[in-house]
Amino acid sequence: MRRKKKYKEAYSVRRAFGFGIQQIAPLLYGKPILHLECGGKAEIENCKGILQYDDRKLKLDMGNMWLLLEGDDLRVETYRESCLTIRGRIFSVRLGGEGEQHR
Repeated sequence: MRRKKKYKEAYSVRRAFGFGIQQIAPLLYGKPILHLECGGKAEIENCKGILQYDDRKLKLDMGNMWLLLEGDDLRVETYRESCLTIRGRIFSVRLGGEGEQHR
């Protein structure tokens, strides 16, 4: 007697997360992302703009908050719509809300 093959469904991310793909996209894409490397490099994705910039401070608009990088010899290496690359010695990283001012 022959065995019946079990029907295997294709893997579905939508089913795995329990909701439709239209709901996943806003959660995964378009959010600000900060990557810091020990070698003196930082990459910021989905940054809205530069608010303040010199060789010691870099303040970025991240949408509903700001990001302040402080250090020595900071320089913007690349500035594209989707990614900003900074080189230099970074000493501190601060985040703040819209109405908050940094010192």
